[in-house]
Amino acid sequence: MAHPGPPWQPSGPYQAPWQGHQGPPVQRVNPGVLAGVSAWRLLIAVFALYGFSDATGWTRNFEGLSQQASLFTGIVYIGLLLYPLFTRGQRHEPESPWLRGATTVLLLLVMGTFFGVMGGSLKSQPFEHLWTPLVVLIDWIFVGRNQARTKWWHPLTWIAFPLAYLVYFLSAEVYRSLYRFLNPTKSGFAVTVLVFLVAVIAVGYALYGIAKLKTVIAGQNHTVPPQGYGPPAPQQNYGPPASPPFGFGPPGNVPVPGAPPHGYGGPSGPMPVPPPPVAQPPNYGPPGAPPPNIPGP
Repeated sequence: MAHPGPPWQPSGPYQAPWQGHQGPPVQRVNPGVLAGVSAWRLLIAVFALYGFSDATGWTRNFEGLSQQASLFTGIVYIGLLLYPLFTRGQRHEPESPWLRGATTVLLLLVMGTFFGVMGGSLKSQPFEHLWTPLVVLIDWIFVGRNQARTKWWHPLTWIAFPLAYLVYFLSAEVYRSLYRFLNPTKSGFAVTVLVFLVAVIAVGYALYGIAKLKTVIAGQNHTVPPQGYGPPAPQQNYGPPASPPFGFGPPGNVPVPGAPPHGYGGPSGPMPVPPPPVAQPPNYGPPGAPPPNIPGP
């Protein structure tokens, strides 16, 4: 016997029986998509950790920005690789793109500084300075999906990791052995730091623009149509259909001349036409009156 349902939600021919606390079906990422994204992010983690190992041997040279950025990227993408396990396959990455954007900006800073400022060579730790930044950039542009939710102010906060390294750089006096162009004892130090920060913010806004452009091209902007456009919203039917208002009958009724306006009076439909008056014999008065006195011949 079916559950009769609570009094506030009766079952009937117009509504399915109450199903208790059963919620909507759980939406999960397509298994093929999840496997492909996981394999790609495993590759990024391998690139990053191999670059870190190539530069440090896991025993030395930990103070450089390139080494710390590679280790940080390996940790971030291992976390992204494992993220679907914590959501039971419902999502393959967090809703916020902040961490991915900050990591991409940090690695582009490493690549740009090494090749643009230091005049580095492609043969010098290529995974650390070239391949890892490139695959992370590809992940931002083509693989991930949460970058569509990037906020306009995110690029302003993506300088957090470069600023954190700058604090370490000065407190540990790394400038005595690395990055001589960032010597705080020189007069142009503040200007150099400002130029780097502006460049990092500009790169961040470039990533923001790429994310929004991709969203528009893919048709994922989900704009709400103006009122009156698009199909009507579905309505759930509770109870029997409403009867027409009093005085309105089925469509097709034609008003009868002399009848009250449509919607007034009794039920709709053609009004009955009264019969014509009965003709009375001439020289007779109203019914029931005595016949007139007609003299005889």
